[in-house]
Amino acid sequence: MDQSEQNIQTVIQNSLQSSPEEMLEQCLNILIKVSGATGGSILGEEGPALKFLFSDVESLIGMSVPWDSLAGSSVSQGLVIYTYAPKDDRHFDGIDADLAGQTNYMLSLPIPSIHRSSDKEQQQTQNAGALQLLFDRDIFPEFDVSNGAREFTIDELNTLNDCAKGVQEVTMILPNIAFGLEVMRLRQTSYQAIHELKNKLIGATSWINCLKEDLEDIAPETLEDESIQEDLQLAESAVTAGSALAVSYLQFTKIYNPVFEDTNLNDVLKEGAANIKAFATQNGGEQLAVNSDFDDAIPTRQLDGAQLTMAFFNIGKNAAEALIEHGVENPAISITSTFHDNQMTVVMSDNGKGMPEEIADNLFVAFKTKKQGGTGLGLTITKKIIDVHNGRIKCETGSNGTSFTISL
Repeated sequence: MDQSEQNIQTVIQNSLQSSPEEMLEQCLNILIKVSGATGGSILGEEGPALKFLFSDVESLIGMSVPWDSLAGSSVSQGLVIYTYAPKDDRHFDGIDADLAGQTNYMLSLPIPSIHRSSDKEQQQTQNAGALQLLFDRDIFPEFDVSNGAREFTIDELNTLNDCAKGVQEVTMILPNIAFGLEVMRLRQTSYQAIHELKNKLIGATSWINCLKEDLEDIAPETLEDESIQEDLQLAESAVTAGSALAVSYLQFTKIYNPVFEDTNLNDVLKEGAANIKAFATQNGGEQLAVNSDFDDAIPTRQLDGAQLTMAFFNIGKNAAEALIEHGVENPAISITSTFHDNQMTVVMSDNGKGMPEEIADNLFVAFKTKKQGGTGLGLTITKKIIDVHNGRIKCETGSNGTSFTISL
């Protein structure tokens, strides 16, 4: 495998296992390296402005540039621009002044959007942002850019001579950057919308209670009507279910912003076991036992303890609900941890009756295994948390119970 293939493989792995922010940062680092650049940045549209979203210079992140800048020209016109910045009027040199430095040669590339217009004339102008790479040397000596920029399409860039081989590799990673930017934008928009929806649903619950109080004062006999009682119960159930779904979704979006710190997995499991036992007790499962066997060899590693606690609790909560619902005799959940060949393994199992095949086959698919009163996101969240930790999860189920194995 040559270096180009390794770079692409690294980007793909980060796309699958990391948050979009981490993936984009990794992409930028790779692009700076393969192109031989001295630095670089990814800019994207935020509201009316074009901002630095990622950069090897941390102080640049969050700064805005005008749309008539080099980055703005790449985004709006869909052109690759190679220029000697000090002689280009579109270079926003206010940034150089802030950083007490000087930009020499700059390559500004449009990041094509993953969306495509049906209008062929508009396809070239639909771009998600710009990638800018900085060079101390002239990487295209055949072009004289001392008195003016050279502009061309990405396709034309790929036909240039061997000195641009590293730059050509950059274009292979641009679609991944476009995808990452789109996920970031979608997540931010959906988070804001769902957060507002959650607030509205909480408000709706209050208004239903106010309605019941008003009826009690004005026409108490109406509350004795079975049809009206059923209508009020259905309204409360719908609002409660919607609010629970909103909360679960908000939890789901937070997964992509993990906070890794030195954590012992056994401590996470101990907290998870206590939470599962408390949940069972509060829901009619006082007799349910939560047994644990933790390997003292488990090392301290960089983990997001809060997210993993949520992941393990989701598994245990589902098991506890099934054991209680089916009235399993001597119900029990066991949690074990082991450490072997530098890998931590957690097994969570129950002594229930197992799951139907149609449920087991769709455990980690959002909304596929929704139970009465549930949101259908619990185990989807669990799997994504494990994915973010670069781990694996599998489930085995049968008449003697269900077992989840998590490897980290």
